[in-house]
Amino acid sequence: MLRNSINTERLLDILHQEEILCNSIEKSYNDLLQTSKEIEKRFTIIEEERNEWKTRYENQREINQQCKQQVNDLEEKLKDLKTKNRFVIKSTNNEQNEDINLNLNFEKDQLIELLLNLNWRIEQELKTYHKANEERKSIQQEIHETRIQVNEIKEKIDIKNHNEISHSERANISN
Repeated sequence: MLRNSINTERLLDILHQEEILCNSIEKSYNDLLQTSKEIEKRFTIIEEERNEWKTRYENQREINQQCKQQVNDLEEKLKDLKTKNRFVIKSTNNEQNEDINLNLNFEKDQLIELLLNLNWRIEQELKTYHKANEERKSIQQEIHETRIQVNEIKEKIDIKNHNEISHSERANISN
């Protein structure tokens, strides 16, 4: 009788410790689920930002292409004017031709400067895009790792519950 009472007390202590452990594991499991949800929300936000940066990058590329085309057109016009100037009668005012050339060169320089500025902006946008993309990848990895941890905890809880059921069944059989 004394032996049964000691075994019962010991089993109750073990059961109490198991309950504490189970509660602790369940709390950890719930915390991990909450963290996982928060990470997924952050991931969604970053995905949206990624799409915005991609669109901005593509738009900037189109603008640059247009600017390059304008520079090429102006260079062609300048070349045509220089060719025409050779055939113009010498009585044409040289100052007028120089003014035209200066204006065209000035426009060309402005467009080249604009093109360089736009190229710089594209590089900055590209860097920002890559940074956001890397952060997105990092969050995806965190989500993956958190899911693995959640699954491991679920497995431990399932094993523990199975062991408790088996243990209680054995205790009922011995009584």
